[in-house]
Order: sequence, then C-alpha cells, then structure tokens
Amino acid sequence: MRETTTLTLVGKALSHPLRERMLRLLADGERCGCEFAPELGVDPSVVSRYLALLERAGLVVSRQEGVRVMWRVADPQLPKVLDRLAELTREKVT
Repeated sequence: MRETTTLTLVGKALSHPLRERMLRLLADGERCGCEFAPELGVDPSVVSRYLALLERAGLVVSRQEGVRVMWRVADPQLPKVLDRLAELTREKVT
C-alpha cells in the first residue's frame, strides 16, 4: 500500500480551479465558509468538502466563531507560493 505524502495532498488540493480560487480569496484575509457558496456559485456542501480537503493538505486553518466557521490560509507565504507556481507553469507551457 502506498503512503500518501503531504506533497501529494497539496497537489490534489491545488488540482481544481475552484479550490485554487478559494485560496486566492483567503489570501485577502479570513472569511466565513458561508461566504464562498454564493461567491463561487456552488452548493455549500461543495464548499465544505473543498475546505476540508484544503485543511487536510495543511493549506488552510479554521476556527469557530459562534455558529460560523472562519477560514484563513495556514501560512501567509501561501499566496506568493501560488503565484510562483503559476509563473513556473506558464514558463513550462510556453
């Protein structure tokens, strides 16, 4: 049986455009999970699944605020890392 590494989880987490978009939104600061569904035009259950996957990959963290769950990027360097990955990808494709 193959072991799943953290890098594999991060790769899976970044493999969907909506999850990448969620990370970009969180780069602007903490937000309630309830804000994503209307902004992204998806069902709240999709948002929950995607945030859970991002959390398992160590990319986001959550905290409870009453009945709301607040989310933020786990590391403030993450937006820069995403930008750099995008640059590397463009360089390879061109």
